[in-house]
Amino acid sequence: MPVRDAVKRILLCLPVLAACVAPEAPDAQLALARSAVEQAAPVAMEYAAPEWTAAREKLDHAARAYGDRDWRAARELAEQAEVDAKYAQALAERERAAGR
Repeated sequence: MPVRDAVKRILLCLPVLAACVAPEAPDAQLALARSAVEQAAPVAMEYAAPEWTAAREKLDHAARAYGDRDWRAARELAEQAEVDAKYAQALAERERAAGR
């Protein structure tokens, strides 16, 4: 019986322990995404507008998820926005260099 009681106590404590290991707010990821979107804007808005717009929309969704305290979604969307913004910038710079 003592083992069974110990197992019950452990099982009752698991939700409390799980709450303690909640993920942190993705402040750094949001800052990096914002920076990438802002940096890409001047050239990407002219030469890669759809790609830049997609990055901006993902950043907006990340900010909303952050406001809802959905850290996982906010982190994922911010990371996607950063990658999309860097892609938009690279594509735009290639188009500008090609004279299109």
